[in-house]
Amino acid sequence: MAEDLEKEYDMSINSQLKIAIDGPAGSGKSTVAREVARRLNVVYLDTGAMYRAITLKLVRESCDLSAPGAVEPLLERTVVQILADERIMLDGEDVTGEIRTPAVNAVVSRVAELPAVRRKMVRQQQEIAAVSKGIVMEGRDIASTVMPDAPFKFYLDAALPVRARRRFLEQRDQGLSHSYENTIDEINKRDRIDSERADSPLRVTPGTAIIDTTSLTIEEVVERILQGINLQTD
Repeated sequence: MAEDLEKEYDMSINSQLKIAIDGPAGSGKSTVAREVARRLNVVYLDTGAMYRAITLKLVRESCDLSAPGAVEPLLERTVVQILADERIMLDGEDVTGEIRTPAVNAVVSRVAELPAVRRKMVRQQQEIAAVSKGIVMEGRDIASTVMPDAPFKFYLDAALPVRARRRFLEQRDQGLSHSYENTIDEINKRDRIDSERADSPLRVTPGTAIIDTTSLTIEEVVERILQGINLQTD
């Protein structure tokens, strides 16, 4: 089925594809979005990595997150880039591995809810979407804020224990020491902050297709998204 869908899309169609994929931590959106972009031969953008890079900068600078006056000057001299091979560059430095460390995990939600940070990231993400001939962008506010006019919107979710298990295994594979119980607590906290923040909270927007990934494989989720796009473009 996936092969057939790939054949049906020519570059003229792909160049117009704007696909928004939102969801909480551990829902599988990064892996799914990356594969959907590969199948359709369009740009993939992990917006969460951008927030992590900003978080790393603020952690390194020991910035007081409760003081907007301290955050904004740092943002003005901070450059975040995501290269075609998905490496994350912070002020010209490759920080791809460092943005996934416990130090960043511990405060990324707090950083991501800062209005100044969100304004900077949303503006950059919209600029990327504007110049991309086709894009799959994933995060937590893509359909609601970054690409509200995207014709294809998906929201991935899964039961908390499943999401925690996925994140625990991911961190273990990265060599990070973290218990399953701590991972559940971390995700619970992240869910609460993401859903309750005043600036572009995590939510399902009208017209968004919801996919429960609890009992689905990555391939099955990818297939559902590709099929959804195909049905809407017929």
